Amino acid sequence: MAASPFADDVAAVVPTGPVDGAAGMRGVIEAFVTAFPDMTVDRRNIWVDGDAVIAELGFSATHTGPLTTAAGEVPASGNRVEFPLVDVFVVRDGKVREHRVYWDNAAFLAQLGVSPDPAEG
Repeated sequence: MAASPFADDVAAVVPTGPVDGAAGMRGVIEAFVTAFPDMTVDRRNIWVDGDAVIAELGFSATHTGPLTTAAGEVPASGNRVEFPLVDVFVVRDGKVREHRVYWDNAAFLAQLGVSPDPAEG
């Protein structure tokens, strides 16, 4: 496996909550790779200020594998999902020390078909 860009004790938070260090981040990434093997992440903008990096991205993929979550497994739906997201990184000594990810999780879950579409409610 390639070297991780994350410090072992990275302080990370994704839309579903805190993630436990680099091992936890690896688990989140592996869950998405399994669930969305055709995923693409398009870079829209990158901003750097000192040790902070902000990336505005676009995610698109087809849900063809099980998605492992803290609440259980979401079976493959075959649905196409697309959403914008923002990653915030703090990098020190060549490693990501802090990582926060923001996306509209309610809209994401609606696209998967596991919850109502918030735009329709």
